[in-house]
Amino acid sequence: MGLQPLEFSECYLDSPSFRERIKAHEAELDKTNKFIKELHKDGKNLINATKQLGMAQRKFAQSLGDFKFEYIGDAKTDDEKCIDESLQEFSAFLKNLEDQRELMMRNITETLLKPLEKFRKEQLGSAKEERKRYEKDTEKYYSSLEKLLTLSAKKKDQQLQEADLQVEQMRLHFHEESLQYVYKLQEIQERKKFECVEPMLAFFQTVFTFYHQGYELAKDFNHYKTELQINIQNVSYLKCIPQFLFLCFTLHLHFRT
Repeated sequence: MGLQPLEFSECYLDSPSFRERIKAHEAELDKTNKFIKELHKDGKNLINATKQLGMAQRKFAQSLGDFKFEYIGDAKTDDEKCIDESLQEFSAFLKNLEDQRELMMRNITETLLKPLEKFRKEQLGSAKEERKRYEKDTEKYYSSLEKLLTLSAKKKDQQLQEADLQVEQMRLHFHEESLQYVYKLQEIQERKKFECVEPMLAFFQTVFTFYHQGYELAKDFNHYKTELQINIQNVSYLKCIPQFLFLCFTLHLHFRT
């Protein structure tokens, strides 16, 4: 069941049921505040973990790029040249992918964490301050009302009128503060619908962009991958030649003896 609406007219009655509904709205804002704080913490942990992954990927890519194959003879075949360059190609692919991932992580801070933290501090923070004023004015108003009711009827009329006027002024101020607080609670509940979800949509759009760019990198790499497979097959056929020559040489020695 959702939150019960807060009617401005109820600010003047200030009934127990009205107070219960206010508490429910306050509890919902407290839950939202806790959610954003935990999400901000988890987001920072995600960024740090992704940075560690990026460093490991780049180190792996660097190791691939630094390795060189040694070949027998003075000149390499075309297939051998392609195989020798393949590690540099793999290295470049991983580095490009990590560049895109790094961009995605920077966007997490700008598109998700900062807007949510701004909403938490500005909107939820102002509601918290408004709540303190509301509770303070509530205590002051009901305390003055209680004092008025306990005044002795033997007090002078002027004193009673002054006390009554003071309570009336506090009542008007309390109602004004109550209206302002209810407005603030309703405003934040409405703002929360887009100020919390909109940054998440922007974040996931960044994630989708990263995966799309990864797909495009893989698609561009596919032609090279196909050619490399052919080069590897060609070289793997050549490995049979030394075995064949060795067998021929062995047979030649056998027949000579």
